[in-house]
Amino acid sequence: MGILDKTVTTIFVLLGGVAMVGVATDLAAVVAPHSARELHAYEVAPRCPAAPSAPAECRWTEEFTASEIHDVPEYKRGDRSAVLTDASGARWNTGFGHSGPVLDQLDEGDQVTGTIWRGRLIEIAAEGATQETGKVLDDAREPSDMLALILASSGLLVIGTCAWRLRRRRAAPTRAMEATLVLSVGMLFAGLLSAVAVFVLADVLSPSAAETFWLFAAIFVAAAAWLTVVTRRDLKKPRTPGIPI
Repeated sequence: MGILDKTVTTIFVLLGGVAMVGVATDLAAVVAPHSARELHAYEVAPRCPAAPSAPAECRWTEEFTASEIHDVPEYKRGDRSAVLTDASGARWNTGFGHSGPVLDQLDEGDQVTGTIWRGRLIEIAAEGATQETGKVLDDAREPSDMLALILASSGLLVIGTCAWRLRRRRAAPTRAMEATLVLSVGMLFAGLLSAVAVFVLADVLSPSAAETFWLFAAIFVAAAAWLTVVTRRDLKKPRTPGIPI
């Protein structure tokens, strides 16, 4: 007996699909735009007239001395961090998502210029190059969009399949219905594998190429298309009769 055999279980699956689309909508309409607004607020923030004594909406630049520098090549995973000490002696333990263009050029005791906003060290600069820290503001935008695409794709398939089944609830579910429901689950795994692929490619591609929603979308669409083709081919195969016992 399958999930679509009973109306009650079909309705529960339908509600699950609606929930997935709802979460995707929230991610795309609330979380990602909020991160975009944060980034815009930082970009248009004025310079502080004096060093703020508390987290402020203005940007303040300060000189830091770098020490305890940890770095690994871009194609490897590992600790990328440094301790930045300001003029007052306060130590800022700072992480980085990439090796360059500043971190991999630093030596013990080098001076860097850090930009502080809302109490966070957002980026550092040295010798004309600028690098974002682990406090970069738009980190949540692309992951939110990626997850929204995965959930929306799978959820819409679930909703369509369940609505199709409920319209024909007096008849037994067809192979196409069952295959489409399986395809919706496959979309979730395709999204997970696509995210892993982007994660791996980040080690070999430039940051501008690897940190993009469109790279993920291209991989995910290709994986989803392949799953769809496989599903359609499977449907065209004649059903193998069961072996009588």
